[in-house]
Amino acid sequence: MMGYTESEFWNGIALKALNEGGITIYKNDPVYGHVPRISESGVFRRSIGEPKGQIADWRFTMPWDSRSVHAVEYIDRYEIHVDKYDPAKHPVLHLMSDAPKYGSILLPLFALFPLLIFRKKL
Repeated sequence: MMGYTESEFWNGIALKALNEGGITIYKNDPVYGHVPRISESGVFRRSIGEPKGQIADWRFTMPWDSRSVHAVEYIDRYEIHVDKYDPAKHPVLHLMSDAPKYGSILLPLFALFPLLIFRKKL
């Protein structure tokens, strides 16, 4: 880890992902050495994501940006990419742009929801 705190390390990784669009960091990385646990970073918070056999999903939300950094944790690595829309700030745009497989299912259901709630009884 080269003398960085967990927070400094993961802030740097989030910025690197933003610049490069995505990166993979191994927990025992040849470049970074022993990578600190993301859960102790104070930078990433627990999140959800498409099931891909991961241990957990983590998200770094930037107050100044509509994007977010999404880290998918596996046994041996973190696969990190940038979502165009932070799901906490723009859930519909996130579903349409970053998770279209789920958006195509969920968004029509959300559109029908008011009809089911406010329908008139005969």
